[in-house]
Amino acid sequence: MGNNVPGYNSAQPIQFESLDQLLWGVVKTLQYFSLPVMALSIAILGIALIASGDDTERKSKLRGWIFNVLVGGLLVFGAVSIASILKQFLGGTS
Repeated sequence: MGNNVPGYNSAQPIQFESLDQLLWGVVKTLQYFSLPVMALSIAILGIALIASGDDTERKSKLRGWIFNVLVGGLLVFGAVSIASILKQFLGGTS
């Protein structure tokens, strides 16, 4: 088995220059993967809402799920703004 991948056998950990870079990387990765999941879930929930007919209990449950997905999206995509406000409020470095 000849693995000619550079750094394959070096066993070096993932390194970041600062904790800020690690956290911003996590936030950007979360944003990157959550957008398609949110779009698909809203589309599926919308189709289920249309197909629910006259069942008011099911409609209210589906509306609640759609609302939860949108609030989660606001939190995920507003995380950069929330983090920068907290950083400024707590006296972090720029």
